[in-house]
Amino acid sequence: MKSEFLETIKTPFLGPEGATVRKRSFRSVMLYAVAYPFSTGIVIYAGLMTFSMVLTNITGFLPQIAKDLYEGQLNTAGSIFLWLFAFFLGGFFAGWCSEREKLLKTRYLHLVPLLTVMLMYAAIGISGQRTENLHPVAFPGMILFTIGILNAMVSLTTSSLIKASQMTGMVVELGVDVAELFHSEGEKHLLIRREAWLRIVVMCSFIGGAMLSVALFPAIGTKVFYFPSAIILGVIVYDVWKF
Repeated sequence: MKSEFLETIKTPFLGPEGATVRKRSFRSVMLYAVAYPFSTGIVIYAGLMTFSMVLTNITGFLPQIAKDLYEGQLNTAGSIFLWLFAFFLGGFFAGWCSEREKLLKTRYLHLVPLLTVMLMYAAIGISGQRTENLHPVAFPGMILFTIGILNAMVSLTTSSLIKASQMTGMVVELGVDVAELFHSEGEKHLLIRREAWLRIVVMCSFIGGAMLSVALFPAIGTKVFYFPSAIILGVIVYDVWKF
């Protein structure tokens, strides 16, 4: 199995229908498949411990909005709508910078969202263990904004092949990949196998980041955000150096 995995990273990565993904090799895509989910794994567990909220995606918020609207709790529903907008705004910001980069034919404009994420995580880390000073609405909004950026960036980088935090889709798509492996051969079989490996790496990386957060958060509190901040900085440096 190890030899099969090594074989999959020797050739350039091709996205859907053979389209190259920003001329990135499969090894580069694998790096993103490790860095982004690992970072979000750390962040999401820290958010859970701070506010008892799973800040993975917005699906779980929609039933809560319906409940609050039905019961007339407009303030609570409004707060959740702000969180939904923060998630949307993160994706919009990342997509806008990437499209403007193509339009203006400039370099590295797509890194501005990642730089924003890095600075926000560093700012949260400065609060240390003083989680009571973090606003119960603004802080989750900041987290959802950054996760929206990370999901959008890894999606743009890999032609929507993987996501940074949406593990439900990863598991379902992995099941589809495994089924297709039994009914494919040649180049198509190799492509599907690569995608399956990517999804496995994403899930393992996400779990690894969460485990690190579990181990460190009780001792250092929100200083654990320094770790994803450093990881995102590493991705920025790598992108500048490599491309």
